[in-house]
Amino acid sequence: MRFPPRTLFRKLKNDAKERVPGKLPLSRRLCVLRSRDTLVNRPVPGGDSPHPLRLTRSDLDPTAAGFARLRKRIFASAKGGALVLDLGAIAEPSTEQLAVLTRALDEAETRGITVKFAGWPPPLIDAMQGATTALLSEEAATAPQESVLERVGETALRTAADWEGWGKYLYDSLNAIVVDPLVGRPWKWDAITEQMYQIGVRGTAIVVFISLLVGIVLALNGAEQLRQFGAAIFIANLVGVSVAREMGPLITAVIIAGRSGSAIAAELGTMVVSEEIDAMRTMALEPNRYLLAPRVIALIFVTPCLTVVSDLFAMFGGYMVGISMGLGASNYLRQTAQALMIGDVVTGLIKSVIFAALIGLISCYEGLRVSGGAEGVGAATTNAVVASIISCIAADAVFTMIFYFTN
Repeated sequence: MRFPPRTLFRKLKNDAKERVPGKLPLSRRLCVLRSRDTLVNRPVPGGDSPHPLRLTRSDLDPTAAGFARLRKRIFASAKGGALVLDLGAIAEPSTEQLAVLTRALDEAETRGITVKFAGWPPPLIDAMQGATTALLSEEAATAPQESVLERVGETALRTAADWEGWGKYLYDSLNAIVVDPLVGRPWKWDAITEQMYQIGVRGTAIVVFISLLVGIVLALNGAEQLRQFGAAIFIANLVGVSVAREMGPLITAVIIAGRSGSAIAAELGTMVVSEEIDAMRTMALEPNRYLLAPRVIALIFVTPCLTVVSDLFAMFGGYMVGISMGLGASNYLRQTAQALMIGDVVTGLIKSVIFAALIGLISCYEGLRVSGGAEGVGAATTNAVVASIISCIAADAVFTMIFYFTN
């Protein structure tokens, strides 16, 4: 049985953290005593000068039996609470041997034995100075490796726990959003209107700006190809249909996820860290009813409105490009009206509602499960934005295929 370096060398690892007033750490005390003349034959307080106990490499046996023999020799050689160790025969010890020596010295000091040294070879001094680094590298190299089966099992258990948490969260959320109004517990309209203002009104400017640029870029890229076939007028078809069905809802969802989703996750996460959520539960106030439901409902109401705004300004961007190409204002508007169907707009609005629900539920979930301090809030904010955008894009792909094959 060998003592692992993690156990034997714990003293050296903690030297940088533990400082005893008026006393250097053990590794530094060992390294500063370089002169053998100042140690050999020096009187030791508490009795006569003991004869040096000479240690060799074979004495530093890392097995349990070897360490027991070394400890017994050290305790037996101590006279009057003092001991002199002659380390001249230990030139280049291994990390395990240094660990054995260090632990033996620690136990001697614990017993009240004053340890002095003699015969310091320079290689031993260098080894003691680099002992902590050597231990850390050896400990990292000898760390137990998990098997593939263990990793698969841990992943499966973690995934099952996550899905269980998501299921309970969705059940509670649906109760707060759908069931509560049906059983006489109405929505908190004051909180909903406040969230609608924060998400919708204050987010309109960035939606307008981004959508306008997207419409311009989309029209310019389409014109480059359509002009080769003398079909530049069909830029109106390209911009109108693609914006109403795909680009408008998706652009709006990405903007809301980055702006409002992150704010929701950070706000709720901060409330969790400051224990405001626990205080609400203590006062018999349900966080899902007062915090989650207003945000999700506001998103569901506001996102379709922002989607319509996004559609209009993206089409206006394409209109500006068409006018600059000499297509004519009336021709461009007539072509857009002919190409755009009411079903295209309805498809985009349905997608926007789904996107809003996903962003709200994911952002609230990440915010309410924050643990730790500021680092946990930052991680929850990042996870909320990333997961919301990915979910919206995945849902967009699914609904696009559904609408395509059903039509």
